[in-house]
Amino acid sequence: MFNDHRWGFDWSEFMTGVVFLIAAYFVMKQPKAALLSLVFLFAIAAIISGITTIAGYTKLRRETGLRANFALVFAIIDILVGLLFLFHAPSGILVLGYVFAFWFLIDSIERLTVVSHLKVFGMGYYVLSLILDIASLVLGILLIFNPMIAIISFNILVSVYFTIFGINAILIAFARRN
Repeated sequence: MFNDHRWGFDWSEFMTGVVFLIAAYFVMKQPKAALLSLVFLFAIAAIISGITTIAGYTKLRRETGLRANFALVFAIIDILVGLLFLFHAPSGILVLGYVFAFWFLIDSIERLTVVSHLKVFGMGYYVLSLILDIASLVLGILLIFNPMIAIISFNILVSVYFTIFGINAILIAFARRN
């Protein structure tokens, strides 16, 4: 039932790989701009999230009673965090290190759980993808357990991760063409 191995070339995986390789190039070429852009985007997102929650507070309170107060508290925290990131970028950069670390870990674990399907397309694809996924996992662990690594070499680590993830996605796209 699930053993149909005819995928065809995976254009979405290929495009994902290309986008990640472009992002890796951008992060290496413009490290300050990349970091500040991400911090700024997170700041704006947090502020908007807080404002929208506050805007819906009255309706939410009508529906959930006092539980809406928790949402109000978190909305205020969202706004404060957003303002902190806007006016104190180093705090945002520190948090970004953790955000990316968890993102690396989650993506790596997800890919490791499904990498076995590549055996059908050839052991070489499987082994190479497995190595790349393990490398991504190690980078994520390094970022979590040593935030100074993230701060000092954030752009390099992010660029390496984007490159690994991009190459792996392109590899998977070609592996599935069979």
